[in-house]
Amino acid sequence: MLVLTFKIGEYSYGLEATAVAEVVPPAICKALPRSPQFVKGIFNYRGTVTPVVDLSMLATDVACRPLMSTRIVMVDLADLDSRYERGNKYLGLLAENITETVKIKDSDFKISGVEIPDAPWLGKVARVNGNILQLIRPGKLLTEELHKILFPADSQDIPE
Repeated sequence: MLVLTFKIGEYSYGLEATAVAEVVPPAICKALPRSPQFVKGIFNYRGTVTPVVDLSMLATDVACRPLMSTRIVMVDLADLDSRYERGNKYLGLLAENITETVKIKDSDFKISGVEIPDAPWLGKVARVNGNILQLIRPGKLLTEELHKILFPADSQDIPE
């Protein structure tokens, strides 16, 4: 499988390339007052208001640094949730050190043996160049609570 790699702190993580719609430069996000700390805010992605989650803040409570390699990975929600049409709604994932993709055999990935209830989005692990790389499962990032925060119009019919 082809994996887009990035860092959270000093550790390597990845997303299956098939889950990635596009990688874009960091954008100025409008903050969402009183939202969870890891919700960076919203920005205009191809004419659509799109939420951005800071993966570093989500995992470590430390925000992504503004590095030249910090990017927003756009994930098509149709790949995560059957309620959506392809190309209709996106989620941005802010991450550091997005510089390469690597090809890793599916069989090289193993279950980590650790299940963290507050981090169901952590997936299988593989050794790559002497380091452990852990997959992020984007479909597990959107808990029902987070879905209601980021996409309230899809969660309930509230008149504006």
